Amino acid sequence: MKFKGILKAFEENSLGYGPHIVIPNDIFENMLQLAPDKRIKCTLNSSLTVSRAMSPKGDFHYILLNKDVLKKCKLEIGDEVLVELQPDISKYGIDITEEMEEVLFSDPEGSDLFHKLTPGVQRSLIYLINKIKSSQLRIERSFVILEHLKKMKGKVDGKILQQDFKEFRNKIKF
Repeated sequence: MKFKGILKAFEENSLGYGPHIVIPNDIFENMLQLAPDKRIKCTLNSSLTVSRAMSPKGDFHYILLNKDVLKKCKLEIGDEVLVELQPDISKYGIDITEEMEEVLFSDPEGSDLFHKLTPGVQRSLIYLINKIKSSQLRIERSFVILEHLKKMKGKVDGKILQQDFKEFRNKIKF
């Protein structure tokens, strides 16, 4: 489903300025039939497709963007944007790197713990890996995440996970 929207920003808050596009109510209702979990693939100006959620705010729904997306699409607050929405039928609601898939496949215990996490936490961990450019570093971080889950009995503690990343990097330096 396609529509034209205006790139807006929420007032400054703890989440940042929140660049977003409001979804017209009729489009939202139609998309909700196709994507009851509200996970969508959003294509902006026919140039970039990103995985997102249709999020509620008061009496409307919106698609939250970030600075990286704005930069890639050369968008600024106030710009008109051609938006195309499709249901996100991917397993995690976000694309997963080949490296992380392989690490999950190679570690059944870690994979079981990962798959017991809520979908939102799974997406957050996948996003941590997706934003890494180096293939080797994606493998290392995926491994550290699964080791963290085992150590923490299936829970994620962000501060401890960051420390685990640092400790792993320090161990492999020579």
